[in-house]
Parts: sequence; C-alpha cells; structure tokens
Amino acid sequence: MPSAEDLVKDGVDLGNMDSKLLQKIEELTLYVIQQQKRKDELENKVNQNKKP
Repeated sequence: MPSAEDLVKDGVDLGNMDSKLLQKIEELTLYVIQQQKRKDELENKVNQNKKP
C-alpha cells in the first residue's frame, strides 16, 4: 500500500488501489476463518476436559 505522502505526490491509480484493497480483504478473510477454526478446536478441547 502506498504511503499518504506518495498518494498526495503521485495521485491514486484507482484500478490498482482497488486490486490491492481486494487482495487485503481476501487475506484478512482467510485469516479470520483460520482463527475461527482454531477457536472452535480449543473450545472443543476445553469442553472435552470438562466432561466427567
């Protein structure tokens, strides 16, 4: 991602910026899915340990 100074100096290529933002959204979505799976696994382990 370009810095604010670069954007002011050089302007914005909207097509390129949209592409980079979409890529970041996809990366963050995959990260959230991964974290949710990890959370679910840990919750299952905790619940198994609580059973008598």
